[in-house]
Amino acid sequence: MTRATIAEARAFESWLDYQDALKRAIAPLTDEQLQRRPLPDLRTPGEIAEHIVFGRALHLYRTLGEKAAELTPLHCWDDDDDLPRTAVEIVQGLDLTWQFITDCLMGGSPDDDLTEQDAEVVQTIWGLLDHDLPHAGELSLLLGVAGLPGVEI
Repeated sequence: MTRATIAEARAFESWLDYQDALKRAIAPLTDEQLQRRPLPDLRTPGEIAEHIVFGRALHLYRTLGEKAAELTPLHCWDDDDDLPRTAVEIVQGLDLTWQFITDCLMGGSPDDDLTEQDAEVVQTIWGLLDHDLPHAGELSLLLGVAGLPGVEI
């Protein structure tokens, strides 16, 4: 096994752990807990979680195009006039976007020659992580302030 193969496997394993931790933090939340706004200018935990799903769907659609058409309904999840989602719906959105991440982005081998499309995939993966992780921290902080378990990896 090459160092690149080990590094990729470990990075993906850590990302999967994060995905599971995010779902564990969101799944038990009630509608009231999801919509609790600690301060007028802050997003609710539900809005942050929905924004994570929205961001993933948008990044994936921009990279995969029509292959990711199934994600198009998630593009409205960040709209101000969109109705709040339940914990079940948010977890389903996380699972659906995760399916696209694993099926369409994480295929191949680290030993394969890098193509122009692969470089775009790597940039998309970085964009997904760069977007997800700060919002997961924000979500974790809000949940902690409310006395609820956060996103623990």
